[in-house]
Amino acid sequence: MGRILRIALTEDTPTRVDLAMVRPGKLLIKNTSATIDVRIGYDTVGGIGDGAGLAGAVNYYSLGAGNEYVFDCGPGVGVLAQDQQLYIGCTGGVSTVEIWIANS
Repeated sequence: MGRILRIALTEDTPTRVDLAMVRPGKLLIKNTSATIDVRIGYDTVGGIGDGAGLAGAVNYYSLGAGNEYVFDCGPGVGVLAQDQQLYIGCTGGVSTVEIWIANS
């Protein structure tokens, strides 16, 4: 079954999310905003976390407004296996990100 997280984001305030993947599965990340892009990074050094802030961030990927990504992940599976802390933030407004951690 897994679990579903809904994270409300405010402008220039990164939120740390612990995925807590204990078994292999799928990870779905959806940006519900129609106009605001969301930035997702792994760390606070050059990423979007507390140390760097959103303005100087360079180590992140953008999740476009209304888009969703699906990953295979879990302990030992995929890129998220090594670091399960994500920092999520947005610039220019507010947004909501939905994360579905689907595993057995």
